[in-house]
Amino acid sequence: MEEKEISIQEIFGIVLGHIKLIIILTLLAGAVAYSYARFVMPEQYTSSIKIYVTNGRNTGDNGTGALTAQDQQAARSLANTYIVILDDASVYEAISDRLIEDFKMEDLKKFFTTRIDDEGKEYIPNAQIKKLINISAVNNTEVLQVVVTSEVPKFSAKICEYISDLAPELIKRTTKAGSVETVSPPKVPIGPSGPNVKRYALLGLIAGFAIAVGLSILLNFFDNTVKGGEDIKDRFGIPVLAEIPDIFMDEKGGNKYAR
Repeated sequence: MEEKEISIQEIFGIVLGHIKLIIILTLLAGAVAYSYARFVMPEQYTSSIKIYVTNGRNTGDNGTGALTAQDQQAARSLANTYIVILDDASVYEAISDRLIEDFKMEDLKKFFTTRIDDEGKEYIPNAQIKKLINISAVNNTEVLQVVVTSEVPKFSAKICEYISDLAPELIKRTTKAGSVETVSPPKVPIGPSGPNVKRYALLGLIAGFAIAVGLSILLNFFDNTVKGGEDIKDRFGIPVLAEIPDIFMDEKGGNKYAR
């Protein structure tokens, strides 16, 4: 028996034949994803600051104080360098120390898993702080944007503040040139920035639809019922001279051919 390829038309027919199952599974997956994002996932709060990067020169090449194109290009290059510098273990360790100083340990332990170093000092591991922070250049300019997202509004604002305080000293000590200046102080977020419930619900609907269609095709693949003369010919290679439809099969919930 030769293998039979399934055409697009046949797949479309299979989908229509299981349309109720597909709709139910799609809506169910969307509802589960929405419920998970709305009631299970913790709310996230985002705070941010912008840091302006200069190349350490107060005047341009012409001595007028105006920045030249070369100055701006140098600042953009420095911005990428500063991102690498600020992504350093010393920064995360300093943030850990300041969090422990500014907040009660029992409050921190609700959101961080602390550890104890060789000297018996409690600290927050770097990886847990790093995952909260994102630093990027704004539209390929000499402006850095620091975005901190955590489950506590004050944590997000404070970490932004710590980075704003740590950045100038660290950069001057590391590069021996250039400087940074915070454009505006961080603000404590008044509302959650995530999770994006609508996005999760949409992804759930898409995933549910894909799974339902795949399940429908799989069910059709394992369906060994005879649906017509062509089906008998394809399966067994036996020609069919005639077909006798069951005119009462529609009332029994089946198709017009006996099973």
